[in-house]
Amino acid sequence: MRAHVLLSAVFVLLAACSSPGFSTVPPREAVVEGSRFRIYLRPGTGEVEAHRVSFEPLPSLVLTLEKAWRAIEQATGCRIREGSLRGDQAIILAQVDCPPLPADG
Repeated sequence: MRAHVLLSAVFVLLAACSSPGFSTVPPREAVVEGSRFRIYLRPGTGEVEAHRVSFEPLPSLVLTLEKAWRAIEQATGCRIREGSLRGDQAIILAQVDCPPLPADG
């Protein structure tokens, strides 16, 4: 039981952090099959970082990456570039192809 409390605390601390360059971007939330993700899209670069913030005992890497793929595309509305998805059960990185944003007025 004590290990679960410690792991939960670690996940909460990790969820509160974001990588350099993503810290100024407000995250988008997505839930896929019970897994909750915070999705950070770095403007103008196509770089995405997804943080799994839901507690899951012994999550499968393959299933987590599959869920993260779906969460990233759901939250950003962009397609993930083939071969760019990588990471672990907590933090997943990817490149996305998004249509260019319209120019401001």
